[in-house]
Amino acid sequence: MSDKKPKIGVVGAGHLGRHHIKHLSKHSDVEFVGVFDVNKESLKNICSEFSVDPIENLENLIDSCDGVHIVTPTNTHFDIAKKFLENKKDVFVEKPMTNTVDEALSLVSLAKKHELIIQVGHIERFNPTINKLKELVDNPHYIEIERLAPFQARGTEVPVVLDLMVHDIDLILEMVDSPLESIQASGAKMMSNTIDLAHAHIKFKNGVVANLKSSRIAQSYVRKIRTYQKGFYSITDLMIPQIELYGLEHHNMFSEKVKSQEVETNSGSKKLYYEKFVPENKDALLEEINDFIHCIKTRSRPNVDGVAGAKALEIALEIESKIFLNE
Repeated sequence: MSDKKPKIGVVGAGHLGRHHIKHLSKHSDVEFVGVFDVNKESLKNICSEFSVDPIENLENLIDSCDGVHIVTPTNTHFDIAKKFLENKKDVFVEKPMTNTVDEALSLVSLAKKHELIIQVGHIERFNPTINKLKELVDNPHYIEIERLAPFQARGTEVPVVLDLMVHDIDLILEMVDSPLESIQASGAKMMSNTIDLAHAHIKFKNGVVANLKSSRIAQSYVRKIRTYQKGFYSITDLMIPQIELYGLEHHNMFSEKVKSQEVETNSGSKKLYYEKFVPENKDALLEEINDFIHCIKTRSRPNVDGVAGAKALEIALEIESKIFLNE
């Protein structure tokens, strides 16, 4: 493991780029080299806000960094990431990884060729509530995820499947260790020129079923996950955040705080166990950034590597294509 602080820069001074710059510019384990953006006004404002250096062009940033965070519109990801990888720089790229699966796999191959890190920004992998849920639910039979958001024009250059649902696609691919068997999908355009509402029914070859619902037309943010595995049911609310776990037996997944009650059913009395978990409060983006820094220093594989990013993209694009077929 290298003790040297990696030199890291950011491409993209927009809404999401701002959050990356905020963390990286004051990170004790990083030498932050600066920011590049084609929008000079945005670049000037962000550099003034965080007292960081503007970088004149990509070539100058490539020359001055060990790794880069690419936080730009999706249709620019491939060309920018390719340029950095070709110059033997480690890459963090926001989700969705690229426009196409071929582009994503090309970046994976390029990173492998040069023995470089490529990490994809599926931030929910670093959400402490999600990580606690995965500790509790290790063999799900059924997963339902609902992700809703109020409409904003920003981000509508991509459909809701690639904007919101791709987070949940990545989660179920990590939670279910099985190839896919089938995908059914429906959706609609409403406020933008791309799909704003989407529903996907995904079946895995081991019998697990996942239902994903995403919308960017809502009064408020909703982030809920419901899972069932034999004898146990969980309801996770990422906005609170909390996990409610129900079980028909006193399993070791419960703590000493577990409660129970006798419930009358058609087949007699059953004891129902219940516990509410409130995970520790951590900044998921900072955890994600820490993972990238750790991987640069140790030359280890990221939690969400390019292969995972490409797989989530592949499923998202298949869902999108099925929605178009059903329009």
